[in-house]
Amino acid sequence: MTTVGRQTLSQAVSAAMLERIRSGEFAPGDRLPTEKKLMEEYGVGRNSIREAIQALVTLGLVEVRPGRGTTVVAIDSAQALDAETVSGLLKEEAVEDLYAFRLLLEVEIASCAAEHASAADLAEIERYARAFQFAYSQGAPVSRADDEFHAALARASHNSVYSTVLDAVTGLIANARRLSERVPWALERAAADHLQIFQAVKAHDPDEAARLMRRHIEAAIAATRAGRLSLTSLPGDGTVHEAGSPDD
Repeated sequence: MTTVGRQTLSQAVSAAMLERIRSGEFAPGDRLPTEKKLMEEYGVGRNSIREAIQALVTLGLVEVRPGRGTTVVAIDSAQALDAETVSGLLKEEAVEDLYAFRLLLEVEIASCAAEHASAADLAEIERYARAFQFAYSQGAPVSRADDEFHAALARASHNSVYSTVLDAVTGLIANARRLSERVPWALERAAADHLQIFQAVKAHDPDEAARLMRRHIEAAIAATRAGRLSLTSLPGDGTVHEAGSPDD
């Protein structure tokens, strides 16, 4: 049995698992041991194991799928973070703080975009809103279209600082956002939100654009929390329970 110290227990387990992934013991495509096996290996309880797995999902290192358990995904050297970095990034409060800042930032961006967007800006915003909708309808990855939609709004604000800061925040929460994509209602809701935000910006209605963006980011926060909860409430076989939307 491999015992771990208290960083917390879950942080220590996630750091230990990360090292095993980095060393090649678990290669991309490999399934991690079951919860029961990991509990025995590390001498910790089920909650600590689930929190550790959640942490690795947040960093984009593993994925959990119904009926398949937990599988290692391909990583490059840029993702091979050390244990100290992992412990800092995986603190739930850090993600919550970043989302709180993103809420303030993007509401103001949407308002300014509604005031200052040119015809070219509007065409770009609509293009990425439609791209997100199409990718979602095809079951394809949506993250690039999502990032580009929000970046296009920032450019339409005609405030270069907004674009720079949004890009930094988007990078910091990129892996945490994977959690929201696990939630059944999240992508459909986001696709509809994007089109509604575009329409408010096109109408040059800053108050409505701000209101819709606030609702959109609050839904994203709720989806991320629901995704996190689905991981911490996994049954022993690794299946994922669905969570309702904030409007349910």
